[in-house]
Amino acid sequence: MKKLSRSSIAYYYIKLLKQKGSPDYVARGVAIGLFVGFFVPFLVQMVASFILAIIFKAAKVPAMACTWITNYFTIPIIYPIQCLVGSYLMGRPFSYFQIKTMFKDFINAPGFDTLFDLGKDIVISFFAGGLLFGTASALIGYYISMRLINRHREKVKQRKKEQERRHRRLHAHQNH
Repeated sequence: MKKLSRSSIAYYYIKLLKQKGSPDYVARGVAIGLFVGFFVPFLVQMVASFILAIIFKAAKVPAMACTWITNYFTIPIIYPIQCLVGSYLMGRPFSYFQIKTMFKDFINAPGFDTLFDLGKDIVISFFAGGLLFGTASALIGYYISMRLINRHREKVKQRKKEQERRHRRLHAHQNH
């Protein structure tokens, strides 16, 4: 996997801003991807986000790309914390050490079989924490991406107006 650098983050940021469609359409894709990234177990996230993007009429590329919030590097951190929070939400708190120990097998071989081998309490905690983190990140991601896309498009519109003004002034000056 390619190392995430400042320049690659900037590249994907610009790609997000330049997505076709209304800001709401693109932001819905971001929200779907972030929600799925936390709520749906790794390996089926991109398929799930693509299907949800079709159902909710959202941008498919941002939906699939935003699922990368959980990846091979972040899963060992995010999933145990997500399960810890979920266990508290369910009223059956685990210790972080218990969760980390349970997740070692899952982290080495992620998949539904390994996830469900962890036991129903941890699986329920995973989905409870995922629902909380997914919903919160989807709402935040939606509003931030809407704002960024609107701001970017307004700047582009202003630059085009300024270029047209300069072009008209130059053209008027040449005709006199």
